[in-house]
Amino acid sequence: MNLKVKIYTVYYIDIMETQRYYVYNPSDLFEKLNLNTKTNVDVEDFFKKFSFEEVSNQHIAKGNSTQLFNKIIKEDTTKARIIGYLNKLNQHNLAKVVSSIREIVFQTTDELNELVFQCIQKIKRDNDLIRPLVAALCKEFLSLYFITSDTDKIYFRKLLLTEVKKEYLSSIDFDSDEWTKEKSDRVMILISTLFNEKIIEDKIMLSIINDLKKNILYKENETQEYYECVEKSIQLLSCLVTSIVLNTDTKIVFDGLDEFLKNQMQIYEEVKCIQKKTRLICKNIIFELDKYYSKINFS
Repeated sequence: MNLKVKIYTVYYIDIMETQRYYVYNPSDLFEKLNLNTKTNVDVEDFFKKFSFEEVSNQHIAKGNSTQLFNKIIKEDTTKARIIGYLNKLNQHNLAKVVSSIREIVFQTTDELNELVFQCIQKIKRDNDLIRPLVAALCKEFLSLYFITSDTDKIYFRKLLLTEVKKEYLSSIDFDSDEWTKEKSDRVMILISTLFNEKIIEDKIMLSIINDLKKNILYKENETQEYYECVEKSIQLLSCLVTSIVLNTDTKIVFDGLDEFLKNQMQIYEEVKCIQKKTRLICKNIIFELDKYYSKINFS
């Protein structure tokens, strides 16, 4: 059975073109389709497997995937903006960088943690000119917070100090396979930089110095491993002391440290259970502290 078709030709005079339209008679078309009784295997297979529940689940999965990808893109964008702003930081644009980062809308704790992480890494790896600027930037963000779904406020300050504590504990974990002098020195620089900006309080710094003093304390008939820890602690203390800005405000944290070290060095010079270069490092700490005390007492 042939289908009747009407053909219309339209002429477009302005562009000198023609377009043909084919119009089928509906009744003829349905009649022709009804005469087709040949089974289509693909169609039958589709209806056997078809399930509204499966389609619904696929739709949900698609929505979840879209949401997941949007989250990843958002996080990557936030991270890129943080890194971009921090990389531009210099002595002349601190206020501008602070303002730019404040414009970021932190929607998750992870995003705020990313800011903490990037600031810590920048202090640890950058030079002496940039480190104080990053610390000053951190000080501006101490009151910055993210509100959780339970309406709790998570502050930048808390996240920062929590991460710094982890860094510190890793720096004195001398038995760890991941411990290195370079990494630990960078942690001491991080701590002293934040202390100089008064982000780390005196009582925290006192606790850190007391930890190192306990590790340095001479104990008779100890193992070689113990004395190796003594040497590592002296090196860390040296890095910490030389990185702190010595002034009248820091007097409380160093109170009695010079006398403690002098007494310990007297013993270590006699027993010689630590290396000579380490003893020289310790003597240099004492020299710097004596110079510092003379300066503040004179003023």
